[in-house]
Amino acid sequence: MNPNRHINSRFSKFILLLLTVSFVFSCAPIPNNHKEDTQDIRIGYFHGGRTTILYRAYLDNYFENEYINVSLVTKSLYDANFHIVSKNFEEIKSVHNYGKVTGGELIGEIIKGNIDGATVGESSFIDAAAAGLPIVAVAELGHDVKEQPGHAIIFIKGVQVRTPSDIRGKILATRRSGDGDDVFLREFLVSEGLDPEKDVKIIDDVPEDKLNEVIKKGEIDGAFYHLMALRRLVEKNQAYIYRKMDWVNPELSQAVLVFRKDFVEKNSEAVKKVIMAYIKRIEYEHNLPLEERRRDPSGGLRKGLEMETDFYGMNLPQYDQPPLLNVTLLNQMQELLLKHGFIKSKADLNKFVNNSFVDSVYKELKLSNFK
Repeated sequence: MNPNRHINSRFSKFILLLLTVSFVFSCAPIPNNHKEDTQDIRIGYFHGGRTTILYRAYLDNYFENEYINVSLVTKSLYDANFHIVSKNFEEIKSVHNYGKVTGGELIGEIIKGNIDGATVGESSFIDAAAAGLPIVAVAELGHDVKEQPGHAIIFIKGVQVRTPSDIRGKILATRRSGDGDDVFLREFLVSEGLDPEKDVKIIDDVPEDKLNEVIKKGEIDGAFYHLMALRRLVEKNQAYIYRKMDWVNPELSQAVLVFRKDFVEKNSEAVKKVIMAYIKRIEYEHNLPLEERRRDPSGGLRKGLEMETDFYGMNLPQYDQPPLLNVTLLNQMQELLLKHGFIKSKADLNKFVNNSFVDSVYKELKLSNFK
């Protein structure tokens, strides 16, 4: 396999994005309705299971309680412009593909100085580190759990796959995201004794709504899917789960909170307050009874308010306490990205990780006694 095949098509676009520093940032202005001693912080945000605890903290004023004015900044899938996430759930609950912005796009906005930090997937973070970009990860966000992964391989109704040989010749797809989904699909094929380059046709980075369309029309045979999307297909008997994610450690699928390096250096107290709010929200949710955590206040829309679920033994991403970054897991993911040609060389990820804020806040709160 040519290790530059994927890099030439996507990594170069990522670098090009970072170089377009003359673009005007299109976010709405942050409203000036906070106390004088608060600090404005703009955090780019993708709306998904690995990040929605920040959204719930945002709705319930956890950041204001720490005297910081956090604005979550996002855009929908086909929008050109970024905007500040509304605190009125009614305004977003029916918006199609809400908050479907990639980690690469958000890191591009960080580098251009348009936002201070962002929620990004593990692969987007590693891509940026491998490129030597001035970012630093300060906390782990949501991740899949080993006992109840949040991803699976699905096949459409009518495509019978009972053995690995049945997969040969099939058309498989991944959704538009970072490189992680692409890597996990290829590792699945390897685990089944198949060659990702020869035995199947892979279509990467299909926008989520288009992916659902081609599934329903039978234009592809299967895909690597995340829980909230596959749930609807399975419930409607349009697809079935072939294998829940167990061919790699599901905890490799994670999101991280990153900031621009100079922002952390100049605003360490503000970053600490963000982490303080985040850890307090984790503690609050961990102390809720299971029935409350599994309740969906959105009325079935599943737009970030549901904390936990159980669907065929699958669950939403969960949040550790304390939310320390695990460099060993990140390095394992980096090895997979290198193996499948998504990065050219490895970075020393320790230089891009700072767990001191989580350590400091966790000790300060003395969480064994924290309520």
